[in-house]
This record gives sequence, C-alpha cells and structure tokens, in this order.
Amino acid sequence: MSSRREHLMNLILEERARQFNLPGSEFDARNTPNDWVAIAMHYLGEEVRRGGAMPDEKAFERGLIKAAAVIMAALENIPSMTEKSHLCPSNQDSARSDAWAK
Repeated sequence: MSSRREHLMNLILEERARQFNLPGSEFDARNTPNDWVAIAMHYLGEEVRRGGAMPDEKAFERGLIKAAAVIMAALENIPSMTEKSHLCPSNQDSARSDAWAK
C-alpha cells in the first residue's frame, strides 16, 4: 500500500474512532440506509465549489475523511439495519436485483 494511501486510511480510522466516541453514537444502530447516506452527503457536499469560490484543499480532504468514516459506520451497522428490516437479507438481494433489471 502506498504511504499516501496508508496515511489516508489511518486518518479515516482516527476519524471513525473520534465519531464513535461522540455523545449520541450509541444511537447509530437506529439509523436507516437513508440516514447514513444523508449524513455522508452532508460531509461530501460541505467543501465544494460554490459561487465560483474554489474549495480549500485541506477542508475538502477533511470532509472526504469525515464522509469515509461515516460510510465505515454505516458498513458496521449493516447487520442492525438488516435485523430491523431496513435492508433485505442477502438471500433476497438477487430477487430484487432481477426485478430492478426489468
């Protein structure tokens, strides 16, 4: 793994640990797939070009790292979302995929 990629992965893991230790993270298991996407999109859209102003390099990177950590949290909570019927169990995915392909 490149040193840059390793550095970024470490930053994402550090951010995930920070987020996990924030008050309220104990409620993460209540989030739906839509909640997780909305949270990630918040960070993805924070530092983009608006009104002709270029985003700041560090702020853009920080937003992407926060979004990546949120996506990690969503991945960690897939079993909970499936248990609460917010996601279809894997054995039903192929039937849904076939229906969407038509």
